[in-house]
Amino acid sequence: MRTTSFTTTVAILIAAGMLVGCAPTTPQPTPSADPTDTTTQAPSPTPTSSPTADPADPATWTITDEGVGPIGIGGDLATTLGALADGWTNDTANCAWTAWWSSADDAYGIYMVRGTESDSAPIREVSVYTASEAPVAVDGPRTAEGLGIGATKAEVLAAYPDAQQGTAQIGGGSWIRLAGTGEAHVFFEYREGLDAASDVVVTTGAEPSYEVCG
Repeated sequence: MRTTSFTTTVAILIAAGMLVGCAPTTPQPTPSADPTDTTTQAPSPTPTSSPTADPADPATWTITDEGVGPIGIGGDLATTLGALADGWTNDTANCAWTAWWSSADDAYGIYMVRGTESDSAPIREVSVYTASEAPVAVDGPRTAEGLGIGATKAEVLAAYPDAQQGTAQIGGGSWIRLAGTGEAHVFFEYREGLDAASDVVVTTGAEPSYEVCG
C-alpha cells in the first residue's frame, strides 16, 4: 500500500466492510529552617503539570520528531493502541503492523507503522494524511509552529529555514524534512504539482514510506 495513497485503500476496505506545555515548574527551594526556630515552615510549591494530549482528540496532538501526540516513535503498537480512544483499526489478518484512524468527517486520518520483523518491533512511522485532491488545513495534529496538513512549502520553509527539500524516490512528489538530532524526522509531503501538504509524517526512514501494507 502506498503511503500517499493509504487513504484510498482504507476507503476501499471500509466499503468492503473490513474496516470497521509548559514544562513542569521547578519548585523554589524552601529556605533551611533555623535550628532554633520552632515555627512551622510553609510547604514548598507543588509543581504544575504539563498539559497533555487528549487521546480522544487528535486536534490537541502536537507533531514532533518524537511522534504525534500520544503515539511515540519507538513505542509498542499494541500498548499504544490500548491507550487510545475507540475508532482505531488494526487488521491483524492482512496488515498487523499498522493501525489507522479517520476523523468523523473523513477530512484526514492518522496511521502508525511498526517494524515487520516481529510483533514487538517498535513503531517507526506515524502519518497524518488527507485524501483530498486539494489539501487544506484541518483541525488535526500540527507542529508547535501550527503547521500541518495544507501547509504550503513557503510556510514550512519560513517556519523552519534549516529544513531540507527533496524529491520522493517513487511517485513524483516532493518533501520537506525538518532538521533534528533524533532518530526520526518530520516530513511535509507534497503530491506532484501541488503546493499544500497532503501528509505530515514522522519516520525513522530516509523519507516517508511509499507502501506500508504492500
